[in-house]
Amino acid sequence: MSNNIHPNAAKVVAAAKKYADEGYSEGPNNDTIFGKRYGMNHQPWCAMFVSGCFDDAGLVHLVAASTKKGFASCDAGAQWFAKNKRIVPIGQAQAGDVVFFNFDKTPTDTEHVGIVVKNDGKNLHCYEGNTSGNAKGSQANGDGVFLKKRAYSLVMSVARPDWDAPVPAAKAPAKKAAPVKKAAVKKK
Repeated sequence: MSNNIHPNAAKVVAAAKKYADEGYSEGPNNDTIFGKRYGMNHQPWCAMFVSGCFDDAGLVHLVAASTKKGFASCDAGAQWFAKNKRIVPIGQAQAGDVVFFNFDKTPTDTEHVGIVVKNDGKNLHCYEGNTSGNAKGSQANGDGVFLKKRAYSLVMSVARPDWDAPVPAAKAPAKKAAPVKKAAVKKK
């Protein structure tokens, strides 16, 4: 539980905080800027919120699980981080880490995702999109962005982005081969 925060992690946390501070909430039927940005509006958007915060910070390449826009589903994100060996123990969670939750205790069901702000040794404090502001509403399909306090028992996994990974170079379009000129045939 280090107090030192990587500068890139700080950018992601600041991006998420901005949405919570402004009280961002969805429109009818999951209508969100995150869904529109991702090209999947009117869908559950917690994963698109996380990817959107990384994108706002200029770091979406650190969570580019499914597409260059990041991940749109909790399962895709959790699997990508596991495949890339980026999972850390819950007790080591720190600001900027991506945390995956399960609220119904089904062992293989990744239901929700957020961005860690603080680890107090028993709970993770996280910015989350598509959740409710209190315990009465849906925690995995709510209507806004909130700072939440979650018990360790709700955490499926914690992923630490590779904060120092370089931005991938943009691929230049393939050059067209020059047309082959037929050699002139000399007549004898």
